[in-house]
Amino acid sequence: MNIKLKKWVTTCISIGIIAFVSGYFVWNKPHADIKDADSIAITAVDLYKNFKSDPAKADALLLNKIVVVAGNISSVSINQNNQKVIFLKTSTEGAFVNCTMEEHINNFKTDDDISLKGKCSGYISGDADMGLPGDVLLIRCYLAKSDHTQWE
Repeated sequence: MNIKLKKWVTTCISIGIIAFVSGYFVWNKPHADIKDADSIAITAVDLYKNFKSDPAKADALLLNKIVVVAGNISSVSINQNNQKVIFLKTSTEGAFVNCTMEEHINNFKTDDDISLKGKCSGYISGDADMGLPGDVLLIRCYLAKSDHTQWE
């Protein structure tokens, strides 16, 4: 083998090893600890209003951030992953803040006031032609403690 070919093969193998190791560590990176993370406090009504009135600003301030949402339970369901989803009421009829629970809790019911801490994954628009408003989604939710900063 000539020297240029050996250099090329060595470079390709090195790049492949670096890519594999980097990918391995990114794939196995642990999830952020939501329970103990700093958070932004906001009501379900205000969270929904922020995404409806100024989606770009709400995305910049809240998307992928840890939030504590206080609200009134409209309903509870189970998703396809067997996780509880708590629907918090907003001031818009048929619109909710959907909170997918990470932990299993059973001591709540419709019309209870609750504070949940989770990661805001954004706003899913509804269908205006059918009169369906959108929803704000929170994932990996837990019952909230009072260790958050106030929404401004």
